[in-house]
Parts: sequence; C-alpha cells; structure tokens
Amino acid sequence: MRTITPYRATCIVFLKQRRGSSAVFLAVVLACLVTITLTLVFAGRNQARISIADGSLYLASASLLSEYDYYVQRDYGLFLIQGTDSLLSRSLRDYTGFSASASAGRFSTVSPDLVGKQIIAYMKTAGSFDTVTESGVSPPDRTLRHEPTIISLPSRALPDSDIVTAARKLGENLTNPEAIFRTGTNKYFLTEYIMHRFNRSGTACTADHFFSSEVEYIISGKLSDEKNKRQTDLALEAVRSGLNLTHIYSDPEKVSALAAAAETITPGPLGAVTQFALAVTWAAAESVNDVKLLHKGRRVPLVKTPVSWAVDLESILEGYSGEDGCIYPQADTGRTYDDYLRILLYAKDDNMKTARILDLIQINMRKNYDGRFLVQECAAGVSVNADVAGRGLSYDRVY
Repeated sequence: MRTITPYRATCIVFLKQRRGSSAVFLAVVLACLVTITLTLVFAGRNQARISIADGSLYLASASLLSEYDYYVQRDYGLFLIQGTDSLLSRSLRDYTGFSASASAGRFSTVSPDLVGKQIIAYMKTAGSFDTVTESGVSPPDRTLRHEPTIISLPSRALPDSDIVTAARKLGENLTNPEAIFRTGTNKYFLTEYIMHRFNRSGTACTADHFFSSEVEYIISGKLSDEKNKRQTDLALEAVRSGLNLTHIYSDPEKVSALAAAAETITPGPLGAVTQFALAVTWAAAESVNDVKLLHKGRRVPLVKTPVSWAVDLESILEGYSGEDGCIYPQADTGRTYDDYLRILLYAKDDNMKTARILDLIQINMRKNYDGRFLVQECAAGVSVNADVAGRGLSYDRVY
C-alpha cells in the first residue's frame, strides 16, 4: 500500500479546494452574464414597447384630427374637431388598443386665437381664391331670435367696443389711409378671409347663409340684418366725417364760404363758433351723401378733392338732398363700398372678428346641417397622453 505523506495530503486538499473555487467563480460569472443578458432583453423589450406605443399614439392622434367636421371644412376652409374628452379618449383607445387619454380643452375654440392662426395660414395658401359672392339668390333680411343659439355665440363672452366711436377716431387720425390696404399682414389676411367667405349688403350668394349682411354682422354684432346695416352705415359716416372735415379746412374756397355764411348768420365774436358748427354739419352732410353713393355702386375717395366733393354749402342751408336722395360729384373715383367695409374691419379687434366668424359658422351650421351644433364644443387640436412601461408619453397635435 502506498503511503500518503502529510505534505502530499495537503496538496491534494488544496487542489480540490482550488477546483471548487473555480467552479464557484465560473458560476458567479455565468450568473452575472445571465443577469446582464436578461436586463438587456427586458430593456430592449420595454424600449420596443415604448417605440411601438410612440408610433401608435402618433398615428392615433393624427387619426383623431382626421375626424374634423366635414361641413365646416368644406364651407369655411377650417378644421375643427368636435367631441368631449371621454369620447375622444374612447376613440384613441380604439385606435391604439391600450390605455390612453385625449383632451381638447387646451385647444378649445372658446379662445379664438388658434382659429385666427388657422385662418391666416389658410389664406396664405389657396384660400384667397375662394369666394362666397357666387351666383345665387340673396337671403332676405333676417333677425336671429333663437335664444339657445344667441346665448351660445362665441362672441358673447368677449368685450366689444362701439364701432361708431372707433370709426370716428380712425377718421379723425387717419394720416396714412393706404396703410389699411397694405397686403401681407395678418390683419390683411383675416380681412380678406371675411370678405371672400361671407356675404354683405348688395351681394348675391346662396341661401345657405342665415344673414344677408354677414360682414356687417362681424362689424356691428347686432342680431338683425337691418340693425347691422344701419350700424355699419353710421360707422361709415363717422369715418367720412373726420376725413371730410379735414378736407373742408384744407380747401381755401370752402373756408371762405364758411366764414361768409357764419358772418351772415351770427355777425361778431360768435362767428367763429358758428363757422365751426357749419363745418361739422357740412362734413356730416357730405358723409351721409358719401354712404348713399357707396350703396349705389359709386366710388368715394378717402382724401377728397374739389371735383370729388358733392354737397355745396347752399344745399346744406336750403336742405337740398338731390333729386333721388343723393347728390353726385363731378368725378367718380376712389374706394368702393367693399373697401370701406375693409376700413371698418381694420378698426375692429382681431379676436372679436374671429369670434364673430365663429358666430356665423355656428348660426349657419345649425341652420343647414345640425340644429345642435355648438362651436364651444369644437377644438383646433388635441392633447394625447399615455403611460407605457412606466414612461409617460404626451403629444400636442394642432391643425
């Protein structure tokens, strides 16, 4: 029998322990590799889920925007989505297949700013070629009396300034009239959208429009065609009064005629007061005549000359107003009725103009397609939110 010395026994034990340590070390390394591999697999899986969810949500939000109101887009060139947050969220979940929510509150048409931006973007493309003044039968003068429609009009929530007062200030301080008609500005695009999409006094259009004077409604905000036209005429007279008074005092012949008439009526110190009163009356009479000329299809220049002036001082003193209620000047030059509507629109606040555009859309939509249509239930975009694999995903999609 072979004898094992103590030294040899010690070596054998050491070698066995070394082989056991290597196995343990390899097991630990293998466990680490498996852990890392599983971590990478699960991380890749989560990233893939997030990537798939991200694409799905993006496409789903685009699908939500595709559910815009067809008639609003066709008739007015605007994209508005209609529905409550719960309905939008349900549609979003149907598109994606997992839990997600959609909200249109941040993009509600209660604030007209987004719609105004959409109008301007629309007019910068082919929108300026569309027109509502096509052949058709103009609707009769109407008055809006349906109380649920009236109280839900978007413009009712906004403060409005008196257009006559604003027009008077504009006429008195209009140093550069042609600036109003400068193209390329946001005011220009918004005004041209109104003039191309809505009817006005004297234009023919289809009977799909409730009011026969929609541009006048945007300017004045009254609930009847008759009141809108009357208020608009008063505003036009206010604009012309300031411009006409400026012309009177810049024309030596008119100033001399005023001085002679004032001296005849009130000789002495009160002559200056009478002269000013006559000048204001003369300017006002010319303004009334100007508006009549505009409604007859004639032109009235912003800055008048003696040949474009119609009413003489004798006609004022004698009460003469022309054979057909209108006195005609020697020259037919200047701006049309539509141009003067553009001047009044220039004086209006942009948000109010946009809100009244939405008023007319609601009125006409309720008349023609959906008796329960409300602009306040529409939006110009949606917010989409979801929680996928512990990560929040969010999108704002605007037309």
